[in-house]
Amino acid sequence: MATHTAPSQEHTSTSAPDLARATTLAPRGLTAFFVIAFAFSWTAWWAGTTLVDLGDPMPVVILGSFGPMVAAILVTAATQGRRGVGALFRRYSLRHRGGIAPYVIAALVVLAIAASAAVPVLLGEAFIDEGELNAALAIVPIQFLVIALAGGGNEELGWRGFAQPRLQGALPPLAANVLLGGIWAVWHAPLFAVAGTAQADMSFPAYALLCVGLTVVLGHVFNAARGGVLAPVLAHAAINVVSGLKATLVGSPASPVEIACVALAALLLMAVTRNRLGLRAPAAETPDR
Repeated sequence: MATHTAPSQEHTSTSAPDLARATTLAPRGLTAFFVIAFAFSWTAWWAGTTLVDLGDPMPVVILGSFGPMVAAILVTAATQGRRGVGALFRRYSLRHRGGIAPYVIAALVVLAIAASAAVPVLLGEAFIDEGELNAALAIVPIQFLVIALAGGGNEELGWRGFAQPRLQGALPPLAANVLLGGIWAVWHAPLFAVAGTAQADMSFPAYALLCVGLTVVLGHVFNAARGGVLAPVLAHAAINVVSGLKATLVGSPASPVEIACVALAALLLMAVTRNRLGLRAPAAETPDR
């Protein structure tokens, strides 16, 4: 594993780091972030599905999905003030965000999930109905937009914009992202008991493995985007859309083949980057690059 540079080294540079671009930060506020994110999401999911009979759980599922974003804003405001909150939202900026590299990395895992859908078809274990496929593809643009805004993409300001830099400031990049993937999986845990959610049809251990693999890839997307969250938002939305198509057309969400394909993509990135997942040396993390 490549040598990890302690966060203190980044902050000894002559100029203060740009908080909107930093990929490593001191882990201040990290515990509070996780507590608030879990409390907000789990309370919304529990209250919305236990105390109120909505029939369709998706409104409260979507409400709860804003937990990481809410936590990131609140903790940033408490620890860094208005300047910090402004920098947090500037992570959505496209300015000098690594060119096409983050999107190429994202395409790798999207193709991996698509390949996992193709395997049962090629083996004759599943059949794709052409009419069903066309109908599903017709609504992909709308699905993508909704997911990017409120169906997964909205989580990225918290997971990547706040948590990842602080975890990478305390741990080597691979360890930081594996840990974040495990936390992400546990955060979803209440949804496994809610009928009508995607998680209700999955095994939690399988889902957890999938979350870890996806987080390794999304972590590399974030680092390659030089601290930008827009690329992870789009990657997250694309992953959810393709996973949903796979589940609709061939079933088997979080199947062993899907887990293996995503793991292979993650292992490839680990090997190519020597476990750094695109994390640049502190000296290279300057605002004008």
